[in-house]
Amino acid sequence: MGYTKALLERQQELGRPVRVGVVGAGQMGSGLIASIERAPGLAVVAVADIVIDKAVSALRNAGREDVVVADTDLAAAEQAIRDGRAAVVSDGLRMPGLPVDIVVEVSGVPGIAAQIAYTCITHSTDVALMTVEADITVGPLLSSMANAGGSVYTVMRGDEPVECLKLVEYAQDLGLEVVCVGKGKNNVNIPHGMPEDNIEDARRKGMNPRMLTEFTDGTKTQLEMTALSNATGIPIEVDGMHGREIPLAELATKLVPRADGGILEFDKGPCVEYVTGDVAPGVFCIVKSTSDVVTAELDYLRLGHGPYYLLHRPWHIASIEAHLSIYEAVTTGRPDFQSTHVTTEVVGRAKTDLAAGLTFEGMGGHHFYGYAMPADKARELNLVPIGLLQHSKLKVGKKVDEMISYDDIELDRARPLVAMRFLQDAMVARGVLG
Repeated sequence: MGYTKALLERQQELGRPVRVGVVGAGQMGSGLIASIERAPGLAVVAVADIVIDKAVSALRNAGREDVVVADTDLAAAEQAIRDGRAAVVSDGLRMPGLPVDIVVEVSGVPGIAAQIAYTCITHSTDVALMTVEADITVGPLLSSMANAGGSVYTVMRGDEPVECLKLVEYAQDLGLEVVCVGKGKNNVNIPHGMPEDNIEDARRKGMNPRMLTEFTDGTKTQLEMTALSNATGIPIEVDGMHGREIPLAELATKLVPRADGGILEFDKGPCVEYVTGDVAPGVFCIVKSTSDVVTAELDYLRLGHGPYYLLHRPWHIASIEAHLSIYEAVTTGRPDFQSTHVTTEVVGRAKTDLAAGLTFEGMGGHHFYGYAMPADKARELNLVPIGLLQHSKLKVGKKVDEMISYDDIELDRARPLVAMRFLQDAMVARGVLG
């Protein structure tokens, strides 16, 4: 049975669709709101954004004309929802107090995303995140809390980590051995790139230059593949990953062990990886058949020439398919994607020579880019998870490409994201998580 049939049966039984609250009405949030409004059995009943007009516009652009601007008046928002209208509020942290079935976070700000998730979980409200930066920082903590308390915490469909995971699950269900899994990156890394370099391209794409720079400097790919690593327990093979330019037609011959003509050492088994070239915007999983009978059948069915084969999804469509995770959470009570392992970490490396005394900007800014490495190694080197760097103060000068450690910064431990991360680290150290 597909999601649509199940959701329509639920709607007929309850007399209403799934009530969805959305936090964040920017480019991604607006697209998601429009998609949800066209999905059978779902309705956006509340949108939170500090810029009220953006939330109102997102709802109206999605076809909703029954918008009530409640701002901070939660009683008015609740009444509007119960009347079948859409409410706009200014504080996303209050969303779990409204009569919603699930909260969807699309803020794009790691600290906000983590607080939204934490608040929802402590209110026994299902929550779905699109800000992967929050998940790679405190995902194991949030996952453990939700799973213990009976609510759903999930990263949403539509971005590469989740779609990669679906390929891994498919391969495992078929009894095939996973060799390498990852994404295609549609541009070459420019790790020292600055927002000013991307102003024109960002304007054409309708993006914030800083957000675009997070992609072009490679940080986003490091984050996404780290999330995949921590959801599957599959490590990266080398720090930063190989990141070779490999065409789609050669993936199943190049992303295999060196002993079989590929580039992988395979000393630790399967690995998470990314490539540049024509694979983007798709995701891939290289699998191995360990049965002569299965290999012969897969060759006959033209999947390739075994024992290595390519499973490939040629697209990921972000906010257009993200609401599939709402379906999964509501109809099955299960997450699509959780970081339940502590396998890989993303740390920060200086984009240029940095002077002591500066306060770090966020990802995609002028100060640092992301770099993935084994989590154990990051702990041994006392390196700061990249999600904690913003707003921290640099105590010592750093040369370009140097990694940033806890010894180098003044960190405000009262910040909720920092406090959550330190709690997670303490539980990992004691063997409770990871």
